[in-house]
Amino acid sequence: MAGGARLYPVAAAPGDTAWVMGGNLGERGTLWVGGQATAFVRDPASGWLAFQVPKTAAGGPQFISAQGPGQRSALVLNVLPAEAAAQDVVAYVAPSTLKTVQQEYAERLRRLSSNCQKTCPQQVRAVIDRLAALGVPSFTPLASAGTGQRVASSPLTMSPSTAVLTPQVLQNLDLQRLVPSAVPARSASSFCTSLAGIFPTAGLPTGQVLTVLGLLFGPDMQVDPTTYGHPVQADAPYKNGQPTALLNKFIGLKGGNGKGVTVHVLDTATASADDYVFHASGSSGPAMYYSTPVEGRPLHGQAVGQLVRAVAPNASLSYKQVCDRDGNCATLKVAQALCAVAAEARRGGRHVVNLSAGGPYPTVGVQLALREVAAAGVPTAAAYGNRDDCAGLGKGDRCWHFPADWTKDFEFGPGIALGSTTLRQTMLFSVAGWDIATGQMATYNRGTGTPGVTALAPSVQAPGEFWLGGWPYFGTSFAAPVVSGVLANWMTCKSGVPLLPLVTAPGQQPLLPATVNACP
Repeated sequence: MAGGARLYPVAAAPGDTAWVMGGNLGERGTLWVGGQATAFVRDPASGWLAFQVPKTAAGGPQFISAQGPGQRSALVLNVLPAEAAAQDVVAYVAPSTLKTVQQEYAERLRRLSSNCQKTCPQQVRAVIDRLAALGVPSFTPLASAGTGQRVASSPLTMSPSTAVLTPQVLQNLDLQRLVPSAVPARSASSFCTSLAGIFPTAGLPTGQVLTVLGLLFGPDMQVDPTTYGHPVQADAPYKNGQPTALLNKFIGLKGGNGKGVTVHVLDTATASADDYVFHASGSSGPAMYYSTPVEGRPLHGQAVGQLVRAVAPNASLSYKQVCDRDGNCATLKVAQALCAVAAEARRGGRHVVNLSAGGPYPTVGVQLALREVAAAGVPTAAAYGNRDDCAGLGKGDRCWHFPADWTKDFEFGPGIALGSTTLRQTMLFSVAGWDIATGQMATYNRGTGTPGVTALAPSVQAPGEFWLGGWPYFGTSFAAPVVSGVLANWMTCKSGVPLLPLVTAPGQQPLLPATVNACP
């Protein structure tokens, strides 16, 4: 594929049509979206190469290649979740640019439509014309955060795997040297002072809407699909065992504290209720836990909160409901909740965010809001994602889960060399599940059982199998609050955040006891 080839749109859902402009691929042939093959044919009117995003395409950023499955290329398509194929779009604009958006929206679309008449496929022209008829929605403040300097944002990067600690490296581990107290300098808000609005575009291809709005306004308008992701649960020995007893047994927890620290649980729960009920989907039937069907399991956010308390019993919990009873999480609600945490942290106190949810699409609003949270000195524990996130994928596909896969973009401070590995602190922890039955990385983690599928490594492991109220709760959703509790315990008496390395050696505890019990 020629170096001058371009992709339109930059995001698309499975089943959507997308196009390659330029290139030297001929009139028809085969492309690969990650590891999935699809036919292309040249559109006679525009000369663009049209292809359909495979129904089985992996979510998130996938390479578009003519050379074979999974080959790196300059063309990357953000594959939307299937449910985001035709949904509304959330947009963020700075107050200073709102007037420009309102006054120039129609004219910029008119010019784009005019330029497209002889050069674009008919389907693209139709979307542009329908967008022009919608007009600009009303915008309201995203959050009541303060004003100040912009928080720098870096683009999504294809980061190398996180360093893994072997038994030899562990023997040389100097804990005190690995936990410097520095944290990123606190910064005032910028993104969280934005205005947010919903473009009612349901029925139009979401990816094309995202792309057109980006073409119209560039950095003056950030856009996302309205659906953010889902809570992540997977397929616990020690039936009805108390979480605190299990955590004492497997990570050496001596009681925990968390006094003076607020853990913000962004999930399905409010402070007093959680109407989420797990319902299995697909032809495989209900999730199985040690050959026992698990269907109708209640709660998610409340269970996450209970596990935080099991580790840090004196921490305060602040529930922020960002996902509905069906487990659908709203992009705007997640961004608003994160901005509220950042604003609270700037007023004082010690805070931790737990986000046991996520999805394959790298939503810009969530990333920018997380940057403000980190700049306010608040660490986040995010679920790494479970094996079902990669279901149906094959060789050449990349299996993503955000925000967990942004962890390296939130690293700071100098690297610390340990043998052949280099460790760095982060304000965003990607938490995988550790199987308390086998004493090693759990098989329900994303990337296991899917040969040929690539996924970034997590940054830390924690036990993720518990019984609460007679129900088994297992998966990276329930490993993340263990780390949130550990962070709260640490912050009770220490400044900054601890370094939590990824320990994968069988027989080794996944979290260092000296960190788990850092405070009395």
